[in-house]
Amino acid sequence: MKLLKYIGTGVLAAAGALVAEGQGVISLEQCVQQALEANYSIKMFRNEEQIADNNANIAPFLPTLNADAQQTQRINQTKSTIGGESISNSGVKSDVLSAGVALDWRLFDGLSMFTTYEKYREIASVGELNTQMALENLVLAVSEAYYDVVIQHNKLEAVRHSLTLSRDRYNEALDKYVLGVLSGLEAQQAKIDLNADSSRYVKQQEVLKSAYITLNHMLNIELDKAMYVRDSISLLDQLIIGELKENTLSSNTALLIARKDQKISALDVKIARSALFPTLDFNSGYNYSRTETPSASTSLNRTNGFYWGFTLRMPLFDRLENNRKIRNARLTEENAEWSGMELELQVMADLAQLYNNYENNLHIVNFEIENSEIAYDNLDAALEKYKIGSLPGIEFREFQRSYIDAIDRKLSAIYQAKISELSLLLISGQMKVVE
Repeated sequence: MKLLKYIGTGVLAAAGALVAEGQGVISLEQCVQQALEANYSIKMFRNEEQIADNNANIAPFLPTLNADAQQTQRINQTKSTIGGESISNSGVKSDVLSAGVALDWRLFDGLSMFTTYEKYREIASVGELNTQMALENLVLAVSEAYYDVVIQHNKLEAVRHSLTLSRDRYNEALDKYVLGVLSGLEAQQAKIDLNADSSRYVKQQEVLKSAYITLNHMLNIELDKAMYVRDSISLLDQLIIGELKENTLSSNTALLIARKDQKISALDVKIARSALFPTLDFNSGYNYSRTETPSASTSLNRTNGFYWGFTLRMPLFDRLENNRKIRNARLTEENAEWSGMELELQVMADLAQLYNNYENNLHIVNFEIENSEIAYDNLDAALEKYKIGSLPGIEFREFQRSYIDAIDRKLSAIYQAKISELSLLLISGQMKVVE
């Protein structure tokens, strides 16, 4: 791809002046790195990913172990009849102390614990993919903002060049008017064109400043900080649609997430079916119990010791709740499959549309590069004719406008082609993320 003749020159000049003032010059990679480190949304996605990863643990396979202790004191009134004689007591005290350690371990639950563990691992993978998608979108957004700054710099340089020509034209027209060679009308028209170019230059400075604000906002730095770029925009070798389709089907992040969702839905069906199987629990522990009742015939009762055993439960009838859950889980699984198929169709349609725009933008870039070179040569020739007086100022102005328009179209075409290229890399899962 033939590069622009003047793209990058104004940026380098501005960057050199900036370095001379002691400030830094940043590259696209540095911008992306700064955005990845400072972006709040990325931080939140990473936290969500960590939460999902924390949930994917071996807890379902482990037993529970609990210790408890309890003390109860009572003061009661009692009344009893023995052999026809009534005996009443008041203020009867008792002290009950119990403590124990209990271990409960589910040994079998219809393989639900294994399926649940696998499900959480898949959810953790989805968390990673969500973070990856956020990173890719951020890289695209930062790249768009970064290249916009590059483009606006070069547009400013082109406007500055036109402004210089208009100033020289006005000064020459004014000198010739003083000498009586030209009429005052030509000098006045040159002044109008000079003012118009001055206004355009100020407006372009505003656009460039806005581009910096957008970029600085993404980098989470001071909005008015001057961060000049040194890079020009270069396009990759033309992307091949066949390779893009293969990469999209295998690496597109949204499709990968959809496939994970399908697998999670299938695991939910297994979890629902596991409720139809029996469960087997092992329990064991140690208990200590002490009851003290001074007024009773047995004033002290104490027991302690280990226990263990197994519990088998078999579901017989649960009002058809398990059947309902299984049917709903299967419907959810079917919806997940259809949703994935629909998403794949949409992604491939988006890919085709993006590639169509990409090819057209490449053609437009070639046309506009050629036009800009012709416009520059015409402007150079027109300037020489204007200096020797063989070209009226109003006709020279048309060449000047043609040059500015050609440069503007060329820069816009290159920017659009680069964005189309980046969008294709994003949708095909080939977006480079610097971490």
